[in-house]
Amino acid sequence: MNFPRIPRRIILLTFAIFFADASHSTIIPIFPGYARQLGASLIMLGTYGSAAAITMLIFSIPLGRLSDKHGRKRMMTLGLILFIIVPLCYILAKDPIHLYPIRIILGIGVGTIFGNGFLLISEISNPKNRNKAQGFYMTSMGLGFTLGPLLGGYTTKIWGIKTSFFLSSLFAIISFILILLVEEEQMPEIRERELRDTRSIIKKPSVQASGIANFLNALMFNAITLFYPVYSADVGLDEAQIGLGFTTRGIVSTLVRLPVGIVIKYLSTFTLMVFGLTLSAMTILTISVQTSLIILSMVMGIQGFAYGIYLTSGNVYIAEESPPSQRGTSMAIYSMFGNLGGILGPLVLGLIAENSNSSIVLTFSAIITLLGLVVVYFINRKATASDSLIPQML
Repeated sequence: MNFPRIPRRIILLTFAIFFADASHSTIIPIFPGYARQLGASLIMLGTYGSAAAITMLIFSIPLGRLSDKHGRKRMMTLGLILFIIVPLCYILAKDPIHLYPIRIILGIGVGTIFGNGFLLISEISNPKNRNKAQGFYMTSMGLGFTLGPLLGGYTTKIWGIKTSFFLSSLFAIISFILILLVEEEQMPEIRERELRDTRSIIKKPSVQASGIANFLNALMFNAITLFYPVYSADVGLDEAQIGLGFTTRGIVSTLVRLPVGIVIKYLSTFTLMVFGLTLSAMTILTISVQTSLIILSMVMGIQGFAYGIYLTSGNVYIAEESPPSQRGTSMAIYSMFGNLGGILGPLVLGLIAENSNSSIVLTFSAIITLLGLVVVYFINRKATASDSLIPQML
């Protein structure tokens, strides 16, 4: 049986994004403890995350326009340079206030790497196998995000926290070298074209639909990551049992991404995106009324399955619905909605939790998502209707 040969640049890019996400996630489990060692309060810990999210929100559109003008690869190399610098800056920090500019730099790095990487693999892959290449990309991200925290935690335990920071920087260096070897498609007729007005892109129904969907996904992601541990502890689960749920979720989310990339060729991308969000909302509703470790772990696995479906199909949808000259800006707007959800979500959910309980928070995020999907559906219908009118007008 002959398997199709995978182009060299696809392999290089998937490995590059693996090491980039491993670099980013290596620090996740050790950052809170390190910040606390420097004297950061619990409130400051929350604001560090907000600083990165607000940075990505502010710079999303400018960075997207630069991507359309200068190319995806150039923006990724800039982001990876920042990823190399950030872990070393952590080592130099002497006061918790020093961590704010570092988190801002991290936010810019995240904003220039992952979305551009998805656009790059979409543009350099053969149209016949593009869906598989996109699936490989998302799977590599998931693997990197799964491996990074494990290595960060163990290297800190065995050799100390500075070793983990150096490891994160090393991963970024490897990713940087691999990206330099990737051959980017040259599209001078697009690069030289004047960039479209951002407002006209935001007005596109497909961009609006995908953006709202990404906001809803961010809302549920925050509900799960912030309040599933609280809810699980309330029903009697310990830290190891809570971790089992997240591990199950992460593994399933990673495994489903390549199959989703393959079936996208045969199914509606929008349908897959809505299905993933709907299933995710239903699993969160289920979690909010369960107390069994086995059931909660299984449902977390299903939630990871749903998240993997959405994450892959959502990125494909915005890439498919945008012309080449607008893809960078469209992806930036899509990410901007997610960043907005990452900023507002914890605040709103925290206020609800303060006046009720963690179960209500989970239920609220799921119901808001289901209601929001009705809006997404009608906006997409508007997009479909407007597209169908174009041939008649011509």
